[in-house]
Amino acid sequence: MKKWKYIFVTISIPFLAGCNDFLAPDRDNVYDEEILLKHPGNAEGVLLQAYSILPGCTDFTDVATDNAVSNNNGNSYRKITNGELTSSNNPLSVWGDSYKAIAVINHFLDDIVNNVRWSEESDWKNENFRIKLTAEARGLRAFYYIRLLEAHAGIGTSGKLLGVPMVMSSVDTEEGSAIGRSTYDECVNLILGDLEYAEKNLPMQWGEMPADVENASEWEAVYGSRFKNRFCGIAAKMLKARLLYNAACPAFNPDEDPDKWEAAADAAAEVIDYHGGITGLAADRVEYYKSENCSDILWRKNYSNINSWESNQFPPSMYGNGRVNPSQNLVDAYPAANGYPITDPASLYDPSDPYAGRDPRLGKYVLYNGSVFKNVTMNTINDPQDGVDAIANRSTRTGYYLRKLMSEDVSLVTGNTATSRHFVVLLRYTEAYLIYAEAACNAWGADGKGTHAYSARDVIAAIRSTAGLAQPDNYLASIAGDDELLDLILNERRLELAFESSRYWDIRRHKDVNAMTVTATGTKDGGLTTVDIETRVFPEYMIYGPIPYTEEQKGIEQNQGW
Repeated sequence: MKKWKYIFVTISIPFLAGCNDFLAPDRDNVYDEEILLKHPGNAEGVLLQAYSILPGCTDFTDVATDNAVSNNNGNSYRKITNGELTSSNNPLSVWGDSYKAIAVINHFLDDIVNNVRWSEESDWKNENFRIKLTAEARGLRAFYYIRLLEAHAGIGTSGKLLGVPMVMSSVDTEEGSAIGRSTYDECVNLILGDLEYAEKNLPMQWGEMPADVENASEWEAVYGSRFKNRFCGIAAKMLKARLLYNAACPAFNPDEDPDKWEAAADAAAEVIDYHGGITGLAADRVEYYKSENCSDILWRKNYSNINSWESNQFPPSMYGNGRVNPSQNLVDAYPAANGYPITDPASLYDPSDPYAGRDPRLGKYVLYNGSVFKNVTMNTINDPQDGVDAIANRSTRTGYYLRKLMSEDVSLVTGNTATSRHFVVLLRYTEAYLIYAEAACNAWGADGKGTHAYSARDVIAAIRSTAGLAQPDNYLASIAGDDELLDLILNERRLELAFESSRYWDIRRHKDVNAMTVTATGTKDGGLTTVDIETRVFPEYMIYGPIPYTEEQKGIEQNQGW
Protein backbone atom coordinates (compact mmCIF):
# COMPACT_ATOMS: atom_id res chain seq x y z
CA MET A 1 0.00 0.00 0.00
CA LYS A 2 1.15 3.49 -0.72
CA LYS A 3 0.60 6.43 1.59
CA TRP A 4 -0.74 9.81 0.41
CA LYS A 5 1.58 11.24 -2.18
CA TYR A 6 2.02 15.02 -1.85
CA ILE A 7 4.52 16.56 -4.23
CA PHE A 8 6.04 20.04 -4.04
CA VAL A 9 7.88 21.87 -6.76
CA THR A 10 10.97 24.05 -6.40
CA ILE A 11 10.30 24.70 -2.72
CA SER A 12 13.04 25.27 -0.18
CA ILE A 13 13.95 22.58 2.37
CA PRO A 14 12.45 24.46 5.37
CA PHE A 15 9.18 24.72 3.50
CA LEU A 16 9.18 21.04 2.63
CA ALA A 17 9.61 20.20 6.27
CA GLY A 18 6.68 22.42 7.19
CA CYS A 19 4.51 20.80 4.54
CA ASN A 20 5.28 17.31 5.69
CA ASP A 21 4.24 18.25 9.21
CA PHE A 22 1.11 19.88 7.88
CA LEU A 23 0.02 16.99 5.69
CA ALA A 24 1.10 13.94 7.62
CA PRO A 25 -1.33 12.85 10.38
CA ASP A 26 -0.18 11.17 13.55
CA ARG A 27 0.91 7.58 13.02
CA ASP A 28 -2.25 6.28 14.71
CA ASN A 29 -4.37 8.19 12.21
CA VAL A 30 -2.54 7.46 8.96
CA TYR A 31 -4.85 6.64 6.07
CA ASP A 32 -3.38 4.38 3.42
CA GLU A 33 -4.45 5.63 0.02
CA GLU A 34 -6.41 2.44 -0.58
CA ILE A 35 -8.48 3.15 2.52
CA LEU A 36 -8.74 6.84 1.74
CA LEU A 37 -10.31 6.14 -1.65
CA LYS A 38 -13.08 4.15 0.05
CA HIS A 39 -14.14 7.06 2.28
CA PRO A 40 -15.49 10.02 0.27
CA GLY A 41 -15.51 12.36 3.27
CA ASN A 42 -11.82 11.82 3.93
CA ALA A 43 -11.01 11.99 0.23
CA GLU A 44 -12.80 15.32 -0.04
CA GLY A 45 -10.76 16.47 2.93
CA VAL A 46 -7.70 16.53 0.67
CA LEU A 47 -9.35 19.25 -1.42
CA LEU A 48 -10.41 21.05 1.73
CA GLN A 49 -6.72 21.33 2.61
CA ALA A 50 -6.39 23.64 -0.41
CA TYR A 51 -9.34 25.69 0.84
CA SER A 52 -7.68 26.02 4.24
CA ILE A 53 -4.72 27.84 2.65
CA LEU A 54 -6.90 30.65 1.26
CA PRO A 55 -5.80 34.08 2.56
CA GLY A 56 -7.10 34.85 6.01
CA CYS A 57 -7.44 37.74 8.42
CA THR A 58 -6.63 41.18 7.06
CA ASP A 59 -3.57 41.96 4.99
CA PHE A 60 -2.84 45.67 5.31
CA THR A 61 -0.30 46.14 2.55
CA ASP A 62 -1.65 49.71 2.29
CA VAL A 63 0.94 50.75 4.89
CA ALA A 64 3.57 50.17 2.19
CA THR A 65 1.80 52.67 -0.09
CA ASP A 66 0.66 56.28 -0.06
CA ASN A 67 -2.58 55.18 1.63
CA ALA A 68 -1.29 54.65 5.15
CA VAL A 69 1.58 54.16 7.57
CA SER A 70 2.07 51.76 10.45
CA ASN A 71 2.87 52.80 14.01
CA ASN A 72 4.65 49.49 14.59
CA ASN A 73 8.41 49.77 14.08
CA GLY A 74 8.62 46.05 13.41
CA ASN A 75 5.89 45.94 10.75
CA SER A 76 7.27 44.02 7.77
CA TYR A 77 5.34 46.11 5.23
CA ARG A 78 6.68 49.30 6.82
CA LYS A 79 10.19 48.00 6.22
CA ILE A 80 9.40 47.74 2.51
CA THR A 81 9.06 51.53 2.37
CA ASN A 82 12.65 51.83 3.57
CA GLY A 83 13.92 49.78 0.65
CA GLU A 84 14.49 46.65 2.77
CA LEU A 85 12.59 44.33 0.42
CA THR A 86 14.86 41.58 -0.93
CA SER A 87 14.46 38.21 -2.58
CA SER A 88 15.28 36.53 0.74
CA ASN A 89 13.22 38.94 2.88
CA ASN A 90 9.91 39.44 1.12
CA PRO A 91 6.77 39.63 3.29
CA LEU A 92 4.73 39.92 0.08
CA SER A 93 5.79 36.50 -1.19
CA VAL A 94 2.99 34.01 -1.76
CA TRP A 95 5.28 31.37 -3.26
CA GLY A 96 5.30 28.81 -0.47
CA ASP A 97 1.62 28.72 0.45
CA SER A 98 0.47 28.89 -3.18
CA TYR A 99 2.60 25.99 -4.38
CA LYS A 100 1.64 24.07 -1.29
CA ALA A 101 -2.03 24.45 -2.23
CA ILE A 102 -1.34 23.68 -5.90
CA ALA A 103 0.49 20.46 -4.96
CA VAL A 104 -2.49 19.33 -2.88
CA ILE A 105 -4.86 20.21 -5.74
CA ASN A 106 -2.79 18.37 -8.34
CA HIS A 107 -2.68 15.29 -6.13
CA PHE A 108 -6.46 15.47 -5.69
CA LEU A 109 -7.01 15.78 -9.44
CA ASP A 110 -4.51 13.12 -10.49
CA ASP A 111 -4.93 10.47 -7.81
CA ILE A 112 -8.21 10.92 -5.98
CA VAL A 113 -11.18 12.55 -7.67
CA ASN A 114 -11.57 9.93 -10.43
CA ASN A 115 -10.87 6.98 -8.15
CA VAL A 116 -13.50 7.52 -5.47
CA ARG A 117 -17.11 6.38 -5.47
CA TRP A 118 -18.58 9.69 -4.29
CA SER A 119 -22.10 8.39 -3.76
CA GLU A 120 -23.50 4.91 -3.27
CA GLU A 121 -27.05 6.20 -3.72
CA SER A 122 -27.05 6.97 -7.45
CA ASP A 123 -24.82 7.12 -10.48
CA TRP A 124 -26.00 10.68 -11.14
CA LYS A 125 -24.82 11.91 -7.76
CA ASN A 126 -21.56 10.01 -8.06
CA GLU A 127 -20.77 11.54 -11.46
CA ASN A 128 -21.86 15.05 -10.53
CA PHE A 129 -19.86 15.03 -7.30
CA ARG A 130 -16.84 14.06 -9.39
CA ILE A 131 -17.46 16.84 -11.93
CA LYS A 132 -18.16 19.41 -9.22
CA LEU A 133 -15.10 18.61 -7.14
CA THR A 134 -12.88 18.60 -10.23
CA ALA A 135 -14.20 22.03 -11.19
CA GLU A 136 -13.71 23.38 -7.68
CA ALA A 137 -10.14 22.12 -7.62
CA ARG A 138 -9.30 23.69 -10.96
CA GLY A 139 -10.90 26.97 -9.93
CA LEU A 140 -8.85 27.03 -6.74
CA ARG A 141 -5.70 26.24 -8.68
CA ALA A 142 -6.41 29.26 -10.89
CA PHE A 143 -6.86 31.43 -7.79
CA TYR A 144 -3.45 30.48 -6.45
CA TYR A 145 -1.72 30.93 -9.80
CA ILE A 146 -3.22 34.42 -10.19
CA ARG A 147 -1.74 35.31 -6.79
CA LEU A 148 1.63 33.94 -7.86
CA LEU A 149 1.61 36.01 -11.05
CA GLU A 150 0.67 39.13 -9.12
CA ALA A 151 3.51 38.74 -6.63
CA HIS A 152 6.26 37.11 -8.70
CA ALA A 153 5.80 37.65 -12.46
CA GLY A 154 8.11 40.14 -14.14
CA ILE A 155 10.88 40.91 -16.59
CA GLY A 156 13.44 38.18 -16.14
CA THR A 157 17.20 38.57 -16.43
CA SER A 158 16.76 37.37 -20.02
CA GLY A 159 14.66 40.45 -20.77
CA LYS A 160 11.48 38.39 -21.32
CA LEU A 161 8.19 38.93 -19.50
CA LEU A 162 7.89 35.78 -17.43
CA GLY A 163 5.29 34.26 -15.18
CA VAL A 164 5.94 31.39 -12.79
CA PRO A 165 6.53 27.63 -13.12
CA MET A 166 3.19 26.13 -14.18
CA VAL A 167 2.87 22.76 -12.50
CA MET A 168 -0.41 21.29 -13.73
CA SER A 169 -0.01 17.72 -12.50
CA SER A 170 1.67 15.82 -9.69
CA VAL A 171 5.43 15.62 -10.10
CA ASP A 172 8.15 14.52 -7.75
CA THR A 173 10.57 17.01 -6.29
CA GLU A 174 13.38 16.17 -8.71
CA GLU A 175 11.13 16.61 -11.75
CA GLY A 176 9.69 19.79 -10.31
CA SER A 177 13.09 21.36 -9.85
CA ALA A 178 13.61 21.16 -13.61
CA ILE A 179 10.47 23.16 -14.40
CA GLY A 180 11.33 26.72 -15.35
CA ARG A 181 9.17 29.81 -15.57
CA SER A 182 6.63 29.96 -18.37
CA THR A 183 6.10 33.20 -20.26
CA TYR A 184 3.47 35.47 -18.77
CA ASP A 185 1.06 34.86 -21.65
CA GLU A 186 1.51 31.09 -21.39
CA CYS A 187 0.59 31.29 -17.71
CA VAL A 188 -2.50 33.36 -18.50
CA ASN A 189 -3.70 30.83 -21.09
CA LEU A 190 -3.26 27.86 -18.75
CA ILE A 191 -5.09 29.65 -15.95
CA LEU A 192 -7.90 30.57 -18.33
CA GLY A 193 -8.32 26.88 -19.14
CA ASP A 194 -8.91 26.10 -15.46
CA LEU A 195 -11.33 29.00 -15.02
CA GLU A 196 -13.34 28.13 -18.11
CA TYR A 197 -13.68 24.53 -16.94
CA ALA A 198 -14.81 25.68 -13.50
CA GLU A 199 -17.31 28.14 -14.94
CA LYS A 200 -18.79 25.51 -17.26
CA ASN A 201 -19.17 22.84 -14.61
CA LEU A 202 -20.21 24.74 -11.49
CA PRO A 203 -23.45 26.60 -10.71
CA MET A 204 -23.12 30.36 -10.79
CA GLN A 205 -24.17 30.32 -7.14
CA TRP A 206 -24.59 27.34 -4.87
CA GLY A 207 -28.28 26.59 -4.43
CA GLU A 208 -29.25 28.41 -7.63
CA MET A 209 -31.26 25.55 -9.15
CA PRO A 210 -31.80 25.46 -12.93
CA ALA A 211 -35.39 25.18 -14.16
CA ASP A 212 -34.83 21.87 -15.95
CA VAL A 213 -33.67 19.88 -12.90
CA GLU A 214 -35.50 16.52 -12.78
CA ASN A 215 -34.59 15.42 -9.26
CA ALA A 216 -34.42 18.43 -6.94
CA SER A 217 -33.29 16.46 -3.89
CA GLU A 218 -30.33 14.91 -5.74
CA TRP A 219 -29.39 18.26 -7.23
CA GLU A 220 -29.56 19.91 -3.80
CA ALA A 221 -27.30 17.23 -2.33
CA VAL A 222 -24.56 18.04 -4.85
CA TYR A 223 -25.06 21.72 -5.66
CA GLY A 224 -27.11 23.05 -2.76
CA SER A 225 -26.69 26.21 -0.72
CA ARG A 226 -24.80 24.37 2.02
CA PHE A 227 -21.73 24.78 -0.21
CA LYS A 228 -22.19 28.55 -0.44
CA ASN A 229 -18.65 29.47 0.59
CA ARG A 230 -17.01 27.08 -1.86
CA PHE A 231 -15.66 28.09 -5.27
CA CYS A 232 -18.52 28.63 -7.77
CA GLY A 233 -19.19 29.70 -11.36
CA ILE A 234 -19.45 33.42 -10.73
CA ALA A 235 -16.15 33.28 -8.80
CA ALA A 236 -14.59 31.78 -11.93
CA LYS A 237 -16.00 34.64 -14.04
CA MET A 238 -14.71 37.21 -11.56
CA LEU A 239 -11.24 35.70 -11.46
CA LYS A 240 -11.19 35.62 -15.26
CA ALA A 241 -11.91 39.35 -15.27
CA ARG A 242 -9.15 39.97 -12.71
CA LEU A 243 -6.65 37.83 -14.61
CA LEU A 244 -7.32 39.56 -17.94
CA TYR A 245 -7.29 42.97 -16.25
CA ASN A 246 -3.87 42.28 -14.76
CA ALA A 247 -2.64 41.12 -18.18
CA ALA A 248 -3.87 44.35 -19.81
CA CYS A 249 -2.21 46.73 -17.31
CA PRO A 250 1.07 48.43 -18.31
CA ALA A 251 3.41 46.25 -16.26
CA PHE A 252 2.22 43.09 -18.01
CA ASN A 253 1.23 44.55 -21.38
CA PRO A 254 4.49 46.07 -22.64
CA ASP A 255 3.25 46.16 -26.25
CA GLU A 256 0.16 48.15 -25.17
CA ASP A 257 -2.10 45.67 -26.94
CA PRO A 258 -5.60 47.25 -26.92
CA ASP A 259 -7.21 43.85 -27.46
CA LYS A 260 -6.18 42.91 -23.91
CA TRP A 261 -8.20 45.82 -22.52
CA GLU A 262 -11.18 44.74 -24.59
CA ALA A 263 -10.90 41.16 -23.33
CA ALA A 264 -10.80 42.40 -19.73
CA ALA A 265 -13.84 44.62 -20.29
CA ASP A 266 -15.80 41.77 -21.86
CA ALA A 267 -14.97 39.44 -18.97
CA ALA A 268 -15.96 42.01 -16.35
CA ALA A 269 -19.20 42.69 -18.21
CA GLU A 270 -20.21 39.05 -17.79
CA VAL A 271 -19.99 39.49 -14.01
CA ILE A 272 -21.84 42.81 -14.14
CA ASP A 273 -24.64 41.39 -16.27
CA TYR A 274 -25.05 38.47 -13.89
CA HIS A 275 -25.29 40.95 -11.02
CA GLY A 276 -28.09 42.92 -12.64
CA GLY A 277 -26.16 45.40 -14.77
CA ILE A 278 -25.31 48.87 -13.55
CA THR A 279 -28.46 48.91 -11.43
CA GLY A 280 -27.16 45.84 -9.58
CA LEU A 281 -24.96 47.97 -7.34
CA ALA A 282 -26.55 48.79 -3.99
CA ALA A 283 -25.59 51.32 -1.35
CA ASP A 284 -24.87 48.61 1.24
CA ARG A 285 -21.81 47.56 -0.76
CA VAL A 286 -19.82 50.48 0.69
CA GLU A 287 -19.91 48.80 4.11
CA TYR A 288 -20.09 45.23 2.85
CA TYR A 289 -18.14 44.03 5.89
CA LYS A 290 -21.09 44.70 8.20
CA SER A 291 -23.20 41.80 6.93
CA GLU A 292 -22.18 38.40 5.65
CA ASN A 293 -25.26 38.58 3.40
CA CYS A 294 -24.37 41.87 1.72
CA SER A 295 -25.27 41.79 -1.97
CA ASP A 296 -21.75 42.91 -2.93
CA ILE A 297 -20.06 39.81 -1.50
CA LEU A 298 -19.30 37.37 -4.30
CA TRP A 299 -17.13 34.88 -2.39
CA ARG A 300 -16.13 34.87 1.25
CA LYS A 301 -14.77 32.61 3.94
CA ASN A 302 -16.80 31.49 6.93
CA TYR A 303 -17.40 34.03 9.65
CA SER A 304 -15.99 33.90 13.16
CA ASN A 305 -16.70 35.83 16.32
CA ILE A 306 -13.48 37.62 17.26
CA ASN A 307 -12.11 40.96 18.43
CA SER A 308 -8.50 40.62 17.27
CA TRP A 309 -9.01 43.00 14.33
CA GLU A 310 -10.17 45.70 16.73
CA SER A 311 -7.38 44.92 19.17
CA ASN A 312 -4.95 45.80 16.41
CA GLN A 313 -6.77 48.86 15.04
CA PHE A 314 -8.85 50.56 17.78
CA PRO A 315 -7.35 53.76 19.25
CA PRO A 316 -5.53 53.39 22.57
CA SER A 317 -8.41 54.95 24.55
CA MET A 318 -10.47 51.97 23.43
CA TYR A 319 -7.67 49.56 24.39
CA GLY A 320 -6.44 49.05 20.86
CA ASN A 321 -3.02 49.39 19.27
CA GLY A 322 -3.97 51.74 16.41
CA ARG A 323 -1.69 49.92 13.97
CA VAL A 324 -2.86 51.24 10.58
CA ASN A 325 -2.86 55.03 10.27
CA PRO A 326 -4.49 56.34 7.08
CA SER A 327 -2.42 59.07 5.43
CA GLN A 328 -3.36 62.63 4.63
CA ASN A 329 -2.64 61.64 1.03
CA LEU A 330 -5.55 59.21 1.09
CA VAL A 331 -7.86 61.56 2.99
CA ASP A 332 -7.26 64.27 0.39
CA ALA A 333 -8.12 61.80 -2.41
CA TYR A 334 -11.73 61.62 -1.21
CA PRO A 335 -13.74 64.32 -2.99
CA ALA A 336 -16.31 66.68 -1.61
CA ALA A 337 -19.86 65.40 -1.25
CA ASN A 338 -20.73 67.07 -4.55
CA GLY A 339 -18.15 64.90 -6.31
CA TYR A 340 -15.56 67.58 -7.06
CA PRO A 341 -11.94 67.03 -5.96
CA ILE A 342 -11.13 69.20 -2.96
CA THR A 343 -8.54 71.01 -5.11
CA ASP A 344 -11.37 72.32 -7.32
CA PRO A 345 -13.02 75.58 -6.14
CA ALA A 346 -16.39 74.08 -7.09
CA SER A 347 -15.95 71.56 -4.25
CA LEU A 348 -16.49 74.36 -1.71
CA TYR A 349 -13.83 72.68 0.42
CA ASP A 350 -13.02 74.64 3.58
CA PRO A 351 -9.49 73.96 4.91
CA SER A 352 -10.54 75.25 8.33
CA ASP A 353 -13.29 72.61 8.49
CA PRO A 354 -11.71 69.90 6.34
CA TYR A 355 -14.09 67.01 7.00
CA ALA A 356 -17.36 68.83 6.50
CA GLY A 357 -19.23 68.20 3.27
CA ARG A 358 -17.00 65.33 2.17
CA ASP A 359 -17.55 62.04 0.36
CA PRO A 360 -19.50 59.79 2.80
CA ARG A 361 -16.95 57.01 2.28
CA LEU A 362 -14.32 59.08 4.08
CA GLY A 363 -16.28 59.02 7.33
CA LYS A 364 -17.01 55.31 6.97
CA TYR A 365 -13.43 54.26 6.29
CA VAL A 366 -11.32 56.71 8.34
CA LEU A 367 -11.50 57.96 11.93
CA TYR A 368 -10.51 61.62 11.94
CA ASN A 369 -10.50 64.39 14.53
CA GLY A 370 -14.15 64.91 15.48
CA SER A 371 -15.41 61.52 14.26
CA VAL A 372 -18.03 59.95 16.49
CA PHE A 373 -17.13 56.32 17.12
CA LYS A 374 -18.70 54.07 19.75
CA ASN A 375 -20.61 57.18 20.91
CA VAL A 376 -17.33 58.98 21.60
CA THR A 377 -16.17 62.11 19.78
CA MET A 378 -12.61 61.38 18.81
CA ASN A 379 -9.68 63.70 19.51
CA THR A 380 -6.93 62.35 17.27
CA ILE A 381 -4.68 65.40 17.56
CA ASN A 382 -3.73 66.19 21.15
CA ASP A 383 -5.54 63.62 23.27
CA PRO A 384 -3.09 62.10 25.80
CA GLN A 385 -3.83 58.63 24.43
CA ASP A 386 -5.26 59.01 20.93
CA GLY A 387 -3.36 62.11 19.85
CA VAL A 388 -0.54 62.17 17.32
CA ASP A 389 2.47 60.26 18.71
CA ALA A 390 0.95 60.35 22.21
CA ILE A 391 1.96 56.74 23.00
CA ALA A 392 4.85 55.20 21.12
CA ASN A 393 3.86 52.25 18.90
CA ARG A 394 0.16 52.63 19.79
CA SER A 395 -1.07 56.11 18.92
CA THR A 396 -1.57 57.46 15.42
CA ARG A 397 1.35 58.95 13.55
CA THR A 398 -0.87 60.77 11.04
CA GLY A 399 -3.87 62.06 12.99
CA TYR A 400 -6.06 59.26 11.63
CA TYR A 401 -7.17 55.76 12.64
CA LEU A 402 -8.73 52.99 10.57
CA ARG A 403 -12.52 52.65 10.68
CA LYS A 404 -13.13 50.37 7.69
CA LEU A 405 -13.70 46.71 8.64
CA MET A 406 -14.00 47.61 12.34
CA SER A 407 -17.07 46.75 14.45
CA GLU A 408 -18.38 49.18 17.04
CA ASP A 409 -19.94 46.22 18.86
CA VAL A 410 -16.52 45.03 19.98
CA SER A 411 -15.33 45.85 23.47
CA LEU A 412 -11.76 45.43 24.62
CA VAL A 413 -12.40 46.62 28.17
CA THR A 414 -10.86 44.21 30.67
CA GLY A 415 -13.61 42.22 32.34
CA ASN A 416 -16.18 43.37 29.79
CA THR A 417 -14.78 42.18 26.47
CA ALA A 418 -17.09 41.50 23.55
CA THR A 419 -16.51 40.00 20.14
CA SER A 420 -18.27 40.58 16.85
CA ARG A 421 -18.85 38.65 13.65
CA HIS A 422 -16.03 38.99 11.12
CA PHE A 423 -15.38 37.30 7.79
CA VAL A 424 -12.76 37.52 5.07
CA VAL A 425 -14.14 38.56 1.69
CA LEU A 426 -12.20 36.96 -1.16
CA LEU A 427 -14.11 38.55 -4.07
CA ARG A 428 -16.77 41.22 -4.35
CA TYR A 429 -18.81 42.55 -7.24
CA THR A 430 -17.63 46.16 -6.98
CA GLU A 431 -14.23 45.06 -8.27
CA ALA A 432 -15.84 43.87 -11.53
CA TYR A 433 -17.42 47.29 -12.08
CA LEU A 434 -14.10 49.02 -11.47
CA ILE A 435 -12.33 46.66 -13.87
CA TYR A 436 -14.93 47.27 -16.54
CA ALA A 437 -14.77 51.05 -16.19
CA GLU A 438 -10.99 51.15 -16.62
CA ALA A 439 -10.80 48.47 -19.31
CA ALA A 440 -13.71 49.90 -21.34
CA CYS A 441 -12.27 53.40 -21.20
CA ASN A 442 -8.94 52.10 -22.49
CA ALA A 443 -10.59 49.93 -25.15
CA TRP A 444 -13.43 52.14 -26.43
CA GLY A 445 -13.10 55.54 -24.77
CA ALA A 446 -15.11 57.21 -22.03
CA ASP A 447 -18.49 56.68 -23.68
CA GLY A 448 -17.85 53.65 -25.89
CA LYS A 449 -19.76 50.49 -25.05
CA GLY A 450 -18.30 47.74 -27.22
CA THR A 451 -21.04 45.12 -27.39
CA HIS A 452 -22.45 46.04 -23.97
CA ALA A 453 -25.27 48.22 -22.70
CA TYR A 454 -23.13 50.63 -20.69
CA SER A 455 -19.97 52.69 -20.98
CA ALA A 456 -17.11 53.38 -18.61
CA ARG A 457 -18.80 56.65 -17.69
CA ASP A 458 -22.10 54.88 -16.98
CA VAL A 459 -20.44 52.40 -14.64
CA ILE A 460 -18.39 54.96 -12.73
CA ALA A 461 -21.56 57.04 -12.35
CA ALA A 462 -23.26 54.06 -10.68
CA ILE A 463 -20.29 53.55 -8.36
CA ARG A 464 -20.24 57.19 -7.28
CA SER A 465 -24.01 57.37 -6.91
CA THR A 466 -24.21 54.30 -4.66
CA ALA A 467 -21.25 55.66 -2.69
CA GLY A 468 -23.51 58.55 -1.67
CA LEU A 469 -22.14 61.42 -3.75
CA ALA A 470 -24.65 64.15 -4.59
CA GLN A 471 -26.68 63.72 -7.76
CA PRO A 472 -26.61 64.87 -10.49
CA ASP A 473 -22.88 64.24 -10.64
CA ASN A 474 -21.83 67.47 -12.30
CA TYR A 475 -18.14 66.79 -11.96
CA LEU A 476 -18.40 63.48 -13.80
CA ALA A 477 -20.51 65.15 -16.49
CA SER A 478 -17.87 67.83 -16.94
CA ILE A 479 -15.13 65.32 -17.84
CA ALA A 480 -14.76 65.20 -21.62
CA GLY A 481 -11.46 63.41 -22.29
CA ASP A 482 -10.62 59.72 -21.94
CA ASP A 483 -7.45 60.42 -19.96
CA GLU A 484 -9.31 62.61 -17.48
CA LEU A 485 -11.94 59.94 -16.96
CA LEU A 486 -9.21 57.32 -16.47
CA ASP A 487 -7.69 59.46 -13.72
CA LEU A 488 -11.08 59.57 -12.00
CA ILE A 489 -11.60 55.81 -12.41
CA LEU A 490 -8.21 55.02 -10.88
CA ASN A 491 -8.95 57.36 -7.98
CA GLU A 492 -12.31 55.67 -7.43
CA ARG A 493 -10.54 52.32 -7.40
CA ARG A 494 -8.17 53.65 -4.76
CA LEU A 495 -11.03 54.88 -2.57
CA GLU A 496 -13.30 51.87 -2.96
CA LEU A 497 -10.66 49.21 -2.40
CA ALA A 498 -8.69 51.00 0.32
CA PHE A 499 -7.41 48.60 3.00
CA GLU A 500 -8.37 45.55 0.91
CA SER A 501 -4.78 44.75 -0.14
CA SER A 502 -5.32 46.29 -3.56
CA ARG A 503 -3.44 49.59 -3.64
CA TYR A 504 0.05 48.09 -3.47
CA TRP A 505 -0.61 45.78 -6.43
CA ASP A 506 -2.43 48.51 -8.37
CA ILE A 507 0.61 50.77 -8.10
CA ARG A 508 2.85 47.96 -9.33
CA ARG A 509 0.69 46.90 -12.27
CA HIS A 510 0.29 50.50 -13.41
CA LYS A 511 4.03 51.12 -12.96
CA ASP A 512 3.16 54.17 -10.87
CA VAL A 513 6.46 54.54 -9.03
CA ASN A 514 5.61 58.10 -7.99
CA ALA A 515 2.67 56.85 -5.94
CA MET A 516 4.99 54.54 -4.03
CA THR A 517 7.74 57.08 -3.43
CA VAL A 518 5.49 59.99 -2.42
CA THR A 519 6.12 61.21 1.10
CA ALA A 520 3.40 59.88 3.39
CA THR A 521 1.76 62.81 5.13
CA GLY A 522 -0.45 63.44 8.14
CA THR A 523 -1.78 66.28 10.24
CA LYS A 524 -0.83 67.69 13.60
CA ASP A 525 -3.76 70.04 14.03
CA GLY A 526 -6.92 68.49 12.66
CA GLY A 527 -6.24 68.91 8.98
CA LEU A 528 -5.09 72.53 8.92
CA THR A 529 -1.40 71.76 8.38
CA THR A 530 0.07 68.84 6.48
CA VAL A 531 3.34 67.44 7.78
CA ASP A 532 5.71 64.78 6.46
CA ILE A 533 5.50 61.47 8.27
CA GLU A 534 7.48 58.97 6.25
CA THR A 535 9.68 59.22 3.17
CA ARG A 536 9.37 56.20 0.90
CA VAL A 537 12.04 54.37 -1.10
CA PHE A 538 10.93 52.38 -4.14
CA PRO A 539 13.44 51.73 -6.93
CA GLU A 540 11.81 51.11 -10.32
CA TYR A 541 12.86 47.45 -10.44
CA MET A 542 10.53 46.80 -7.48
CA ILE A 543 7.56 47.12 -9.83
CA TYR A 544 8.03 43.38 -10.22
CA GLY A 545 8.40 41.27 -7.11
CA PRO A 546 11.31 38.85 -6.75
CA ILE A 547 11.47 35.12 -7.18
CA PRO A 548 12.44 33.75 -3.73
CA TYR A 549 16.21 33.52 -3.29
CA THR A 550 16.00 29.81 -2.47
CA GLU A 551 14.32 29.14 -5.81
CA GLU A 552 16.83 31.30 -7.71
CA GLN A 553 19.57 29.14 -6.19
CA LYS A 554 17.89 26.11 -7.77
CA GLY A 555 18.10 27.66 -11.23
CA ILE A 556 14.79 29.52 -11.51
CA GLU A 557 15.34 32.73 -13.50
CA GLN A 558 15.19 35.85 -11.32
CA ASN A 559 13.49 39.12 -12.23
CA GLN A 560 15.74 42.02 -13.19
CA GLY A 561 17.16 44.08 -10.35
CA TRP A 562 16.93 41.45 -7.65
